[in-house]
Amino acid sequence: MLIIRLDGIGDALALTPLLAALRDAGTTVDLVLREPNRNVFAVSAVQSVEIAPFRLRDSSRENARRVDAFGEMLAARAYATALVATEDPSGYQLARRTGAARRVGFVNGWGKPFKTIWAHSMLTDAVYRPAGLGRSTRHECETLFELGTSLVPETAPTHDLQRLRPLVLESDVHRSAGIVVQVTSKWERIGIHASDIATLLRELAETHPVRAIASREEAAFANAISSLAKVNVERFSQIEPWKEVIASARALVAPDSGATHVAGMTGTPTVAVFPQREFARQVTRWHPWAAPYRALTASSEWRQRTHRALDELTSSDRA
Repeated sequence: MLIIRLDGIGDALALTPLLAALRDAGTTVDLVLREPNRNVFAVSAVQSVEIAPFRLRDSSRENARRVDAFGEMLAARAYATALVATEDPSGYQLARRTGAARRVGFVNGWGKPFKTIWAHSMLTDAVYRPAGLGRSTRHECETLFELGTSLVPETAPTHDLQRLRPLVLESDVHRSAGIVVQVTSKWERIGIHASDIATLLRELAETHPVRAIASREEAAFANAISSLAKVNVERFSQIEPWKEVIASARALVAPDSGATHVAGMTGTPTVAVFPQREFARQVTRWHPWAAPYRALTASSEWRQRTHRALDELTSSDRA
């Protein structure tokens, strides 16, 4: 089987329960991901990971040629089934070009009627998915699981961390006493200023061991936080050690992001901060899947609420 998922880290990780079900059903899986997600899953999670060599949301002839050439390469593997776990048109085109006898993907009905008609021409089986966040009433893991429900004996995605963790981590890690705070410019994009993140780090350091982590691409924001908070912000250029730090944390504090979904699949208690707009639906669709969590809005009181949420999430391991 081929699964095509052309989105971010959190989007890719939402496939984990489906991968667990396919593994237990004895199905061999290849994945097509974007380059930043190359190592988001453990090596043993799937047979192979292929990196999409084309751009998303690009309708140029050159990009179409890249999709076609990649699809022809994959066609040699003679996939029985291709799951289009993305809504980018290139994913549908790729699935068709592979020649897979069965191609399952999403359609949006009257929400996007012209795209739905086109998508049906690319697919053999369609799964209805509402267009837009405002109509979403399920977690992304549940939505993606529906693509494969006819291929596995399970009727719902698992929350069993014993099945999920090995698909994300190369080896198990021990839980530490530290609180991990993700340092990312996404905080500012949801309305929280860098100075507030710095203040939170200083406050947490008074009562907990704290680790501030960031990706190498977030160097400018990490430098700003480090200067404001007078703390070291660890920069990660590789995804594997980054995942291990999150998986070993006593708790994670982060905006809705790939980090919260690593935590969700590895069992790390999480304080996840979401934008105020469409808060309830955002939480329904993107909360940490299988880990204890508290979801907060990016309001003026988010820091005070974060402290209370951390106390609640870590109280059991103090008992």
